Amino acid sequence: MSAACHSSFFRENTLSWGFHNGSLMKLGVRQLEVIRIFARTHSVTETARVLNVSQPAVSQTLREAEMQLGFPIAVRFGNRTRLTDEARALMPDIERILAQFSSLKGRAEELRDSRAGSLSIASVPTLFIALLPRAVASFLREHRRVQLQVGSHTAAKVLQQIRQDTADIGLAFMPIDEIGVAVQPVLRMAVVCAVPVGHALAGHDCIRPADLIDEVIVVQNAHGPPGLVLRERLEHDFSRMRVVGTNQSSAALSMACEGIGIALVHPLTLSGPPRPEVVTIRFEPKIELTLGLVYARQKPVSRIMLHFERHLRASLQEFCDTATARGLDCEMLI
Repeated sequence: MSAACHSSFFRENTLSWGFHNGSLMKLGVRQLEVIRIFARTHSVTETARVLNVSQPAVSQTLREAEMQLGFPIAVRFGNRTRLTDEARALMPDIERILAQFSSLKGRAEELRDSRAGSLSIASVPTLFIALLPRAVASFLREHRRVQLQVGSHTAAKVLQQIRQDTADIGLAFMPIDEIGVAVQPVLRMAVVCAVPVGHALAGHDCIRPADLIDEVIVVQNAHGPPGLVLRERLEHDFSRMRVVGTNQSSAALSMACEGIGIALVHPLTLSGPPRPEVVTIRFEPKIELTLGLVYARQKPVSRIMLHFERHLRASLQEFCDTATARGLDCEMLI
């Protein structure tokens, strides 16, 4: 039945005003919620009870809604109140809008609490031996709805991913001299010797360059920071050693496990399962390598990134404590 046949319930009982058919509709979510509950209860009193507000507040909200709509929401038939045809026609749209708002609100809460969203991580392969997978597993247990992308790259590729904004966080060894990226040092450790069991040097407490004369040593090439630092520090000694180059520290360790030679590696290479084929021995003079977190300089750090960093630091701290207990130099920097 059209609202023209009967006076407005709210107009008749509480207010005297004219409809403003030309006014701009500015209905808010709260007004829509009141309309929905009133449409179900047909009672201002019951609507107020359900929403835990006062009856005058409900009446005022419905009056304001009628003003915005330009037609009455309800009409009175004797002692009964009924929605107008126009109001009933609006209800499917009101339900849809409120459902969408509820979904939006839930999504916003998930993003606020870092339970949803996306995160892309680019790392040098050394972190994939154990530490990064542990951090990712711990992170995902708390943030099950985060879409995660994790890639293994060379140091140069890690920096490219950050610079081109295809990754949010990078992990690479320093020094890093790249325009457009910021670096946070996170862990500092010293290079160690992975010596095959049974080798003449396996019983030493410390190995020095003079001990490696005529020995086969396996080291990273100078294409990345670890290999570059090694070759800069041992430039004059390498000429007296039999050097086998490789592109990854983990590959150097694997060759040492096969008895090919003594590998000079970053201790993070040893973060995986025990390698009984080799013993780990300090190298002197100390050659320190620093792991850094890499970000885009102009991009803000998101809440999800901060949450992941917490799990990464915990994983690194656990390894650092174990390494220190084994007599290796290890220092967390953040």
